[in-house]
Amino acid sequence: MIDYRKRQERLLSGVDADAFLVFDLDRILPGGIDSVSLFYLTGYTGEGALLCCGDKSVLLTDSRYLEQAQRETPELSLRHAEADYLTEIAAAVQDLGIRRMAFASWRMSHFVVNKLEEVCDVELVETDDPIRWLRAVKDAHEIDCIHRASRLSEEALTELLDEIDVGMDEVDVAFRFGLLLREKGSERVSFDMIVAAGENSSLPHYRPSLGKRALREGDLLLFDFGARVGGYGSDITRTVVLGAASEKQRDIYDWVRRATDAGLEALGAGVPGKEVHQAAAEVIEGSPYKEYAFLSGVGHGVGLEGHELPRMSLESTDVLEPGMVVTMEPGIYIPGYGGVRIEDIAVIAEDGYDLLTSFPRDDLIEVG
Repeated sequence: MIDYRKRQERLLSGVDADAFLVFDLDRILPGGIDSVSLFYLTGYTGEGALLCCGDKSVLLTDSRYLEQAQRETPELSLRHAEADYLTEIAAAVQDLGIRRMAFASWRMSHFVVNKLEEVCDVELVETDDPIRWLRAVKDAHEIDCIHRASRLSEEALTELLDEIDVGMDEVDVAFRFGLLLREKGSERVSFDMIVAAGENSSLPHYRPSLGKRALREGDLLLFDFGARVGGYGSDITRTVVLGAASEKQRDIYDWVRRATDAGLEALGAGVPGKEVHQAAAEVIEGSPYKEYAFLSGVGHGVGLEGHELPRMSLESTDVLEPGMVVTMEPGIYIPGYGGVRIEDIAVIAEDGYDLLTSFPRDDLIEVG
């Protein structure tokens, strides 16, 4: 049983205000801009606004979601806000006696803040996004959801590799992969998956619809994919080869595998994210492919969003804590030739880490 009240109390204990506003409504803001905070704090999956104020928290929503809100959040006070949400928020603020109301500037538009200042008799307290930091450390339920999403993702990949053959194109493979994920129990794909063949695998965020390239004998084939269980997503990458692998392909793959191992070995409570990045990067910088090494961060948190805190990059100031769930994804990307990335998911422990992914990666797998 998830203790949403405790999550709300933890949020309020970290802000200098007597309430916190979470706002997610596609009539006023970009769709889904803070759906994760609503879900994390209440279990609610619709749109609306949450006035988080301890034992008096109120969820405001409209006729599209009232019944859904009653089902998903029976312990919350509901308030019907149909036409003018901001005026209804102002009325709720007054009824609750709120004097200082915090909000996440990272999630809120300047337009909404200005309107709230016009209609609300309340002091607005700007914060970055404290809920992101609450979400960075996962509880046992969250870790279990990510673990289950990882396992069914790997089951789907295992089945997919048995079906792949020369002549299929990237879009067909991605479509089939998505179907397999759903068949295995995924609520949906965790993000727009990457299926990149041959030279396209050197593009770290390639999408199959960009090229619709047919698979050829000897292609490197990179998959970046994930499933969702209980709202939580996995994020895994594996690179295989169609047919017999060349010596160069095996060499590139082996350097990336070593970098992945080095990054994982650096994980642990109290370790700066920057040091983890450096551990993985140093391996590839010592390889014949150092000019093609990954430049972005070697890993990031994963959970309700595809990219969460903490960050592990040269610029990161984040420090790892027990319960954080992070990816490890170094790569080598050679323009015009192809690329290799391996991505695992790990939970930070007091001493080291626990791996949530288990799909084989010791050697470059040949398929087809």
